Amino acid sequence: MKYKRLEILWIAILFVSLISCDKERESIDTKNHTLAPTMQQWQDQKFSMFIHWGIYSIPAGKWNDKQIKGYSEQIKGHAKISTEDYSKLTEQFNPIHWNADSIVALAKEAGMKSIVITSKHHDGFNMFDTKFSDFNIVDATPFKRDVIKELAASCKQNGLGFGVYFSLIDWNSPVALPFVSTRNSDSIPPLHHKYNLDQVEELLTNYGEVSEIWFDMGSPTLEQSKEIAELVKKLQPNCLISGRLWNDQGDFIVMGDNKQPNFKMGVPWQTPASMFDETWSYRSWQERGNVNLKIKEKIHDLLKIVSMGGNYLLNIGPKADGTVIPFEKQVLKGIGKWLSEYGESVYGTNTSPLKTPDWGVITSKPEKLYLHILNYPKDQKLVLAGLDANIRNIYPLSNKALSLKWKQQKDTLSIHLTDKIMVNEYATVIVVEYKGDVAYTPSNLLNLNKKNSFELSKENAEKYHSFSGHDYYSTRPTVVKMEWNLLTKSRKKYTMTVNFTPVDFNENLSVIINDKEYIIITDEASDSLNHNIFTKTIQDVELNDNIINKVSLQYKQPKNPHKGLPFNGIKIIFE
Repeated sequence: MKYKRLEILWIAILFVSLISCDKERESIDTKNHTLAPTMQQWQDQKFSMFIHWGIYSIPAGKWNDKQIKGYSEQIKGHAKISTEDYSKLTEQFNPIHWNADSIVALAKEAGMKSIVITSKHHDGFNMFDTKFSDFNIVDATPFKRDVIKELAASCKQNGLGFGVYFSLIDWNSPVALPFVSTRNSDSIPPLHHKYNLDQVEELLTNYGEVSEIWFDMGSPTLEQSKEIAELVKKLQPNCLISGRLWNDQGDFIVMGDNKQPNFKMGVPWQTPASMFDETWSYRSWQERGNVNLKIKEKIHDLLKIVSMGGNYLLNIGPKADGTVIPFEKQVLKGIGKWLSEYGESVYGTNTSPLKTPDWGVITSKPEKLYLHILNYPKDQKLVLAGLDANIRNIYPLSNKALSLKWKQQKDTLSIHLTDKIMVNEYATVIVVEYKGDVAYTPSNLLNLNKKNSFELSKENAEKYHSFSGHDYYSTRPTVVKMEWNLLTKSRKKYTMTVNFTPVDFNENLSVIINDKEYIIITDEASDSLNHNIFTKTIQDVELNDNIINKVSLQYKQPKNPHKGLPFNGIKIIFE
């Protein structure tokens, strides 16, 4: 029997795996991989453009002829500029070279599927025509045009998704906390919260379809985050909300700036990345380096993120006059050129169950694995450990007519590369086509212990993560699901005992064994001899012989899908 996994990923809800079995292997049926339609479309994009642009682009990282360190879009805070002096920048903001169509054309050439632009950053300057503040691009500048409206229209006309960034803090508004340097996690006073609600309503009413709203910073209360989320869904149900709305009210998790997880994620997620770690907006004195090295860096980041199931949001910072600096334009075009040849291995792909090899990363589609070679082996051999599949063909994506030789021994696949392969300077892609399901050996395969039983705990589990917190500085990884793989060679029926600390588990638990679910109603569990540990015992639980059995533990219909599983005393025993 094959061991199939149907991964269902709800909007902002953790993965649930439904699996059958295969002899000493686990297999993935990617044909059945489904998501809620809006989230599926968002995840399939993989690569999008971020734009940081505003009146902070005028000083471009300098104030009073001094280079100011720190993110240049936050120069008001880093240089301790008074609100009065900073507001005068509006008189100079006249981006005569701004052209929404050219930005959209650049994004498409780069292979990006949507654009997210700063409608308002921490400085409080509005890049859209808002009736709730005169501190905006239409009323306060000689330009007097609504760039958000122009970009929204161009994205719609050219088939790109359109999203807006919106800062929850505001260093200009009189109803917000007084401006003091760079306090990025300020609380939100009631009148400021009302101001935010009013402007969110404008953005989701006056600019057509918004694919995502990218909130940032601040430290709102749970009630404030909920109220904003409810407003977004009321106005545009299909608009996805970034996790930086905080208090676990987002539809997708946002990693830290330029950060990639070093663990498995169990919810939709995204990495926001700047072209340079030092700044997001344009900086006149930024050292930009070699274009080709930057293209390689960003392609590798894209592939690593996509191979882990994430989306990549790469930023540009236009000049104050609206132009994109040549360096960033060349980098985006370089990425786009690579994607025009190898995009099949990126867009609409899934993760691979195989362990990440030292030579690169892997993505997958139904009956295909895409091997991205980031470090080309000198011996011209690729080795995939733990893999067993009915292989039909192996070839370079750049030359589908060139079939490569391979050798399969037990659970190891060796691919022989050849000089006929045109090695790409950024990443070479090899395609493995197979029939049916991929079978593989899990890294955490458990056998019966000396007591002829299985003891499952946090120490021997495969963990899937989210993030949970009320602001940028409190958010930490949380484990939302644990999985184990058991290999049995004897009895088919076991007694399953689930031990846990009841004070921590105030929600019911779901234990899925292969394709069968067992609900642990925590307030019905019996007290054990240890009064700090409760137990739930289930008789005649079937584990199949001589095959891998998958066991997973998570909350059953959690109120908060990002809440971590507490580990105190948690243990599942089969005996």
